[in-house]
Amino acid sequence: MTGRSQERVGALLAEGGVGIVAAVLLLPVAVVFAGSFWGEGGIAFEAYRTVLGSGRQWELLRNTLVIAGGASALATVLGSAFALTIGYARAPTRRWLTYAMVAPLLIPPYVYAVVWSDVLSRRGWLDFGPDPAQLLPVKGLMVAGTVPVVCVLGLAYFPIVALSVLAALRRYDTAIEDPARLVTGGGRVLRLIAMPLLAPAILGGSVCVFVLSLVEFAVPSLLQVDVYSVEIYSRFAATYDAAGAAAQAVPLLVCGTVALLGWMAFAAPRRGRLGGKQGTRSSMDGTCAGTRGIALALAAWCVLGACVLVPLGALVVRSLPLASYSEVWSTAKEELWTSLALSAGAATLVAVVAFGMACLSRAGRPSSRAYGVAVAGFAVSGPLLGIGLIVLWNRAGVGPLVYDTPLILVLACAGRFLFFGYLVLHVAQGGLPASLDEAAAVCGVGGTRRTLGILLPMMFPALVAAWGVVFVLSLRELDAGVLVAPPGWTPLPVRLFGLMHYGPSRLVAALSVVTVAAVGMAALGTGALYAGARRVWHVDR
Repeated sequence: MTGRSQERVGALLAEGGVGIVAAVLLLPVAVVFAGSFWGEGGIAFEAYRTVLGSGRQWELLRNTLVIAGGASALATVLGSAFALTIGYARAPTRRWLTYAMVAPLLIPPYVYAVVWSDVLSRRGWLDFGPDPAQLLPVKGLMVAGTVPVVCVLGLAYFPIVALSVLAALRRYDTAIEDPARLVTGGGRVLRLIAMPLLAPAILGGSVCVFVLSLVEFAVPSLLQVDVYSVEIYSRFAATYDAAGAAAQAVPLLVCGTVALLGWMAFAAPRRGRLGGKQGTRSSMDGTCAGTRGIALALAAWCVLGACVLVPLGALVVRSLPLASYSEVWSTAKEELWTSLALSAGAATLVAVVAFGMACLSRAGRPSSRAYGVAVAGFAVSGPLLGIGLIVLWNRAGVGPLVYDTPLILVLACAGRFLFFGYLVLHVAQGGLPASLDEAAAVCGVGGTRRTLGILLPMMFPALVAAWGVVFVLSLRELDAGVLVAPPGWTPLPVRLFGLMHYGPSRLVAALSVVTVAAVGMAALGTGALYAGARRVWHVDR
């Protein structure tokens, strides 16, 4: 066999292996939907007629869209303001503000829900009353009970929009604005030039928050607001109705797909308009200097304090005395180790699969066109993915090897967050010059050696980043794990979720502090590993 034939066979084997693993991660979603179209006599649509034909669907759709749209709007306003403050304002703490801005993402939304319900409720910890709107009475809104959920998700997710805009600002060349500044003020320049150029990044972060809020389960469940994700979980938990749960997920998929396609249609013709390359933008220092810049930075710090310090302070106060932490450690240390182990397993699996997907995409393999389906695990609700895993693996044969072991939790986290790992590595490989591969190919270097000897070292920092992102996300994952956690292998978020409904307040607070601390330490460790990888591999950007 010639060298070219060996390279072709190796590429096919790699393509097949990556495709099989990616299919296994996303197969549960396909299985649960396929089963929903099958009845006793063959193909049937009874589940869809029964579920989607009920009048209750309008209430669920209204609540879900109000929450997703409201959270997305709030996150867009806060995130854009933060990013523009960091990009334009000259303030001595601007660099630290950039790092601190990520902190709200390290507090799981369900912890936010419990903290803010305690802060806003007159009755105390976890005592919501029959009407969740009592937490934050707002009259004149179509669905007053959704306001607390909107506030929680908007405050929890606004750094996503800010990070998206900051990434765009790195490619923003302020020389574009210089002619306009000769004839008009900075406010008009920002409104008429900068904002249109940054619009795709702003909308991209907003759509991401919209989809995350669309499929959110834990926060609406805790705050007793009926949305599709809660209905999916309740329907399956009460009657084991997988077909009905799949039918309930159709509106989520439709809304999420429309949002993603709308963003792609808006952003595609506007790519490359920022005027600079990654990491080469002109400095914005002084654009908003002096007292105004300091005031903007101070306002940003105040918002961060309200989003981070107030919740953490409330948790610490509620967890006193300190003996609560000793009690939590003695009763929940196994759950903590379980969470760390399954998060590491899911992150490793996703990093390997996403690296293979990125390499095949770089090589232009036909299968790379289908890798966009990785978004399926992100765009469907966690309970639906959990139902798919149960339907797929709760059967005789090899099923118990997955269903009764922590492997099902690893698959749940990997399926949900494969998209994020692939996104990080796909962006990283897109920034590498194609001349490296071409030069190595001309010298007769095979595809395997090019991948392991050129791409892997250059993408290693991004590989570490992808691993860390999935590890942190898996460590706080609840939506799918609450259904599939096998006996004896309960992750920390699932244990916390149970205590949020039934446990004593100080243990809930102490366990929440432990959860946030674990996620924060994981994020800091990931950042340290990423910085070390960049230094070792001499990555300049």
